[in-house]
Amino acid sequence: MFLDNGSTSSRLDPRTKLLILIVTAVFAGRCVTTVPAIICTVILGVLLAFEGKVFSALKGIVLALIFYAIFDGAQTTELSGIFGAVYHGLLLLVRYFCPILMALNLFTKTTGMGELIASFQKMKLPTGFVIPFIVMIRFMPTVNDEWNGIRKAMMFRGIEFNLKNVLTKPALMVEYIMVPLLFSCVALMDELASSAMARGLDSGKNRSSYVEVKMTMADYMVIILFVAFCVVGICI
Repeated sequence: MFLDNGSTSSRLDPRTKLLILIVTAVFAGRCVTTVPAIICTVILGVLLAFEGKVFSALKGIVLALIFYAIFDGAQTTELSGIFGAVYHGLLLLVRYFCPILMALNLFTKTTGMGELIASFQKMKLPTGFVIPFIVMIRFMPTVNDEWNGIRKAMMFRGIEFNLKNVLTKPALMVEYIMVPLLFSCVALMDELASSAMARGLDSGKNRSSYVEVKMTMADYMVIILFVAFCVVGICI
């Protein structure tokens, strides 16, 4: 979830974290070995801890290492048929998404919305990109809140969302979850878009901001070292 803070003096610039997210997505899609992926995840965890999210960084690193250990164990396990293909495929997806999720946490949990808008203004990005991007970013945590509300409503009615019901009553589970979630999402998108318009994001003029964003030497060093590591990791 994006923050609403007003100081960035001891943290990385939002543009640096956005670039890290993009580079990580490319790296995760091209990396075919486990060791560079583990190192990338740990580096992102260190950056997340540097931004003040120590618990999130430790939790992400531990979970990623567990998944990587399972993946390496599955490589030596003799599984055949459809079950083996599905098992290895899921673990491959987990391995690829671990660095991306860590980079996404670094970007979303340590970046204020005011910082992000101010950064976009300095990048001279068009309004047609800024407004949909801001609405999309604000939409993700809101959907999570809506899902928690739907799950509680299901529990009040004696409907449990568990593996047994998903396997035995898949159609009902889809109906109970997707129908209210889709209706909520439609309303949320309208509200978020209206909120963006009310803040003057579509005015075409530069907005004033309490937040001062600027690239520092730490940003440039992080970008150079991280991009260099990703290039080397892909080549290896």
